[in-house]
Amino acid sequence: MSKKYAPYGLWESPITADAIAQDSVSMGDILVDPITKDIYYIEQRASEGGRYVLLSNQTQKEVFGTDFNARTRVHEYGGAAAIAYNGTVYSSNFKDFLVYAAKNGNINPITPEDPNKVYRYADLCVHPVHTDLLVAILEDHTNDTPQTVRNSLCVIDSTARTVTSLVCTENAQNEFYAAPTFSPSGDKIAWQFWQHPDMPWEGGQIYVADVRHDPNTHKLSLSNTKLVAGNANKISACYPLLLFTSDESKFANLWEYTQARTKPVLSSVVQQDFCEPPWTLGNYPFAFLDANGTKAICVAWQGGRSVLYVVDIATGSHMEIKDDLFDFVVVEHVRRLSDYTFVFTGLRSNAPGAAMRCTLTGSSFKPTFEELKSTASTSAAPFPEGIISPPIPLELKLDNRIVYAVYYAPTNPEYAGSSIEGEKPPCVLGVHGGPTGLETQNLNWLKAVFHKQRICLVGPDVPHSIIMLINCRLDVNYSGSSCYGRAYVERLKGNWGITDVSDCIESVESAELCSLIDTKRTAIRGGSAGGYIALASISLDSSAASKTKFFASATSNYGISNLELLAGDTHKFELRYMVKLLGGTKEEVPEVYHDRSPEYFSANIKTPLLVLQGNDDEVVPPAQSWTIIDGIIKTKGHVEAHFFDGEQHGWRTSQTIKKAIEFEREWYEKIMLTTVSK
Repeated sequence: MSKKYAPYGLWESPITADAIAQDSVSMGDILVDPITKDIYYIEQRASEGGRYVLLSNQTQKEVFGTDFNARTRVHEYGGAAAIAYNGTVYSSNFKDFLVYAAKNGNINPITPEDPNKVYRYADLCVHPVHTDLLVAILEDHTNDTPQTVRNSLCVIDSTARTVTSLVCTENAQNEFYAAPTFSPSGDKIAWQFWQHPDMPWEGGQIYVADVRHDPNTHKLSLSNTKLVAGNANKISACYPLLLFTSDESKFANLWEYTQARTKPVLSSVVQQDFCEPPWTLGNYPFAFLDANGTKAICVAWQGGRSVLYVVDIATGSHMEIKDDLFDFVVVEHVRRLSDYTFVFTGLRSNAPGAAMRCTLTGSSFKPTFEELKSTASTSAAPFPEGIISPPIPLELKLDNRIVYAVYYAPTNPEYAGSSIEGEKPPCVLGVHGGPTGLETQNLNWLKAVFHKQRICLVGPDVPHSIIMLINCRLDVNYSGSSCYGRAYVERLKGNWGITDVSDCIESVESAELCSLIDTKRTAIRGGSAGGYIALASISLDSSAASKTKFFASATSNYGISNLELLAGDTHKFELRYMVKLLGGTKEEVPEVYHDRSPEYFSANIKTPLLVLQGNDDEVVPPAQSWTIIDGIIKTKGHVEAHFFDGEQHGWRTSQTIKKAIEFEREWYEKIMLTTVSK
């Protein structure tokens, strides 16, 4: 069949907002019961209002009822809501914030009633001897302001249904805890700790303590607490599990703690990060492969994608696991199942994600992969082969620095190109959130809608549905992005709103891209901190893109417009995040907070702006969107806005996902494609 020609932006595609929203499923976690070896996983289903569903791999049925939401809001971003131990599954329930236990069909709460929902629990850990005692993070919202929320470690007595304190200080409003982990005998415990103004990937510290059980009171207490790794503001240690990661070498490599000393596992520094920044809880990047702990399977990041290594703990050597069937670009939630068998959640660049099991055999550790559960749609027809463009990692040479990016060439099996001679495709530059984040190379069907009409996408977090409206795309991992080493992250220290904005603008102007895209029809979009970059680029005096109408269009998904306001009303986890990003507090450097707040420069905005915002967002509250909208209206600029009831930081329900895609698609059609269609 002969291929068709049409202007870029007007190509037809089977990928629709309806199909994506209806069947949107993501794999949130995978769990292993260390005693029974049963496997469980957590799916997030947009069609059920974004509910997190905990499923048994053995029965393929829900462990808890259909009104149960296996999600926690600890640190607001959650994670580590559930665990399984000796046939019992424990999980926080988003509906009432209580922790429940399920075994043999019996489901019961194990934390006290909390009618005002002031206590949040996550990162549960069962004591291996006294198995009715669980250690967990406790986040206390009794005094519910970002400055007064208190974090600690607690003990849940699942028999008595009581909660008692284990680690808590008078400075709990400035402190954070993660990853409590018992030794196999239960006589020691490790955990991660950090405090303001650090984020866990900046100055996370690992502590170890002796555990004592009082048989008279059936309570746990700690003694001989010792700091074993990490240094506030300088070195981050994360993911304690006898092994841990540390970026003391400026790359997050694998380390180990023994009674004798703390030392790196690898014989020499590997210039790759062996973990992602822990924005959510429980996302372990490694697991032991044998009962004696002599070898471990580890995930590292190379060129913006995951690679698997078997690490020999004794020799410090590492071997990459390579196999034609290993097509995952993102590997997360690594859990040991049995000797040389592990499970993980994985994302591919050309197919849906899945919960996976892998067994390694022989001296070469030959892998055998088994798909346990796919996130593929069960109702929609498969999309045609060749509709998805493979990711091509790039190193863009911008002035005096390298910036990492991923390019996706135009592709659609039905079309041979544009019907307009010499036309280059319009482009959407997407910007990931964080800003300490990463635009990964996995397939995201939300991106595919805009690509279908062949506008080029440059950008992190760009829904694949948007890409299909466009054509090619480029995802820019600007200075400050993660998984390229600590030095790359620290490029943004004191430079938020400056260096990242420049990276995005200069990427569009780079020699590599100028020959591929229509720079006059380039839009910028982003969510959260990415939304801030989009707003900053079209407004701030310091941005080269605000001097002229550099971008044809901009979209802010729950983006930040007022840094002074955010410094006081964002959630506790990120309350002091900006101190390092901006070089001080708003009291210390008030001019910086002012000069980098898009709200104050709305008169500069010549670019049409679309704003999408959740009304229940506590990370970037709705006031952040309203301030920029009001400023543009006052200066008679072009702005369109949509607010979504019931949505928080990001879209969870199928209805909102569909509406957000359609609003953005229609926006690009109006702003960027009308002249082409005429």
